Amino acid sequence: PLSFRCVHPELKSLAVGLYTLIMRMLAGIPAPVYFGALIDKTCLKWGSTSCGQRGACRLYDSSAYRYVYLGLSAVLRGPSYLIAILFFILIKKHFQNKNSRPIENGGREDAPMNKEDNCKVKERLPGSSDAENESCI
Repeated sequence: PLSFRCVHPELKSLAVGLYTLIMRMLAGIPAPVYFGALIDKTCLKWGSTSCGQRGACRLYDSSAYRYVYLGLSAVLRGPSYLIAILFFILIKKHFQNKNSRPIENGGREDAPMNKEDNCKVKERLPGSSDAENESCI
C-alpha cells in the first residue's frame, strides 16, 4: 500500500514482488511452525499411533493454550507496532522541520512577516476593551 506511493512507476512490480517475498519468508512460513510448537507444549494427554509413537494430542490445557496463543500473537505484533510508532515519530519530525524551514530573507516561513500580520492573528479576548485589542493600529 505505502510502497505504491514511494516507488517510481517503473519499479512498482519489483517492489510488490519483493514485498510479497519478504512477507512470506518472515511471516507466512515460520508463523505456523511457532504456533504449532507452542500449542504442542500445552498438551496434557498425547495419543499413540499403531506403531507406538506419539500421535495427536487428545487433551489441551485450555488456560495455558489461551495464554500461549494470545501471548505469541502479542509478541509477534509488538515489535511491528514499535517500529511503526518509531517511523511515525521520525516522519513527523521530518515534515515539521521541512514546513518551518527558513526563507531567503532570514525569517521563518510560518512566522508573520510584519507587525500588521501579527495583529491580524491576535484574538479578541472577552472582557477586554477595544483599545487593548486594537493596540497595533
